[in-house]
Amino acid sequence: MFGLFQNKKVTCLAALSFCVLGCLSLPSAAHAAETTAAAEAAKPAADKKAAPKKKAPFDKHRTEFQFEYLDARFFDNRNVDTYNIHVFQPAHNTGALTIYRGLTFSRALGYAMPDGYDHELDSQAVGLGPAILLRWKQKVSGKFSAAWDASGSLLFYNRCHPGGGRPWGFMWRTGPRLIWDYSDRGSVNVGWSFSHCSNGMGSKNPGYNGVGFSLGLDFHF
Repeated sequence: MFGLFQNKKVTCLAALSFCVLGCLSLPSAAHAAETTAAAEAAKPAADKKAAPKKKAPFDKHRTEFQFEYLDARFFDNRNVDTYNIHVFQPAHNTGALTIYRGLTFSRALGYAMPDGYDHELDSQAVGLGPAILLRWKQKVSGKFSAAWDASGSLLFYNRCHPGGGRPWGFMWRTGPRLIWDYSDRGSVNVGWSFSHCSNGMGSKNPGYNGVGFSLGLDFHF
């Protein structure tokens, strides 16, 4: 073996081979170094891109005021106009759904002629009671969002409402809403609602339906 390296031609050939291998290995090493450096440089960007966006904290210190007008529809012999003020505060949020607790003040004007009566009964009344609102909300564009509301209020009236009914009842509402979040601390919204009012009893339950619009103002306190 050592005799082979004593031959000058073999020695020169071996030296030349090592030089060629060294030259070939240099670009590979350089390319590997560049690849490693690029991977290290791209890693923070990839980590930053993959990092989930921070969700805005749930703000329970907001209050929404809704001013609403409902016109009686779909029932015969029901002529009742209802003016409502709803006050809601967010209580729980899960994904796109927010649950609100609140209070409803209602002022009803008009007349009704329930089944079994041959004349209209005065149905003016003032009602007040607790309310709950479920809102499914999705952003549409920029500061605008679309929502679908479903709410229920338990109202206690100063007299039987409507005429021939009882001095308490439920008000159910549902409908779409358009919301403009003009800042992080407030928004304005408009909505359309279909409503149903009744006490849910088998007797003295002259319920009525209504449709109407509402204007909502939301503030952070």
